[in-house]
Amino acid sequence: MTTKKKNIRSKEQSNKENFWQIYLPLSFFSLLIVVVAILIINTPVIGNQSIQKLANISAVLLIIPVLLSILIFLAVIILLIIGQGKLLRWIPIHFTNIRVFFLKAAVFIMNGSNKIVFPLINLRSKLYSLKFIWKKGKT
Repeated sequence: MTTKKKNIRSKEQSNKENFWQIYLPLSFFSLLIVVVAILIINTPVIGNQSIQKLANISAVLLIIPVLLSILIFLAVIILLIIGQGKLLRWIPIHFTNIRVFFLKAAVFIMNGSNKIVFPLINLRSKLYSLKFIWKKGKT
């Protein structure tokens, strides 16, 4: 029973948040745009200068956000280029260290495996030499 009450309360709270965070600002700015459009249409026209003046103002209002977003984008690209330059200077040193570490590990593993196999190889070579001497002695 408590879970149903919690679900109902959370659903009501979610609906309130949706209204306050999405629908109210969206409707407010939509209404504001409609009011501004109506005011622009109903302005008394005294020649073409008032229309041109409003067009210039609206063009500036449209261009400024685009320029700011392009400026932010340009700053991000510049920071990425600088970061890549520093990373390219940093990477070879550390890759060399990693390569040396793996080479040391490979040498250690090879030495260990050689030590493990050495008695068997030594025994086989001695048996082969004895076999060769034995065959040579028979002929």
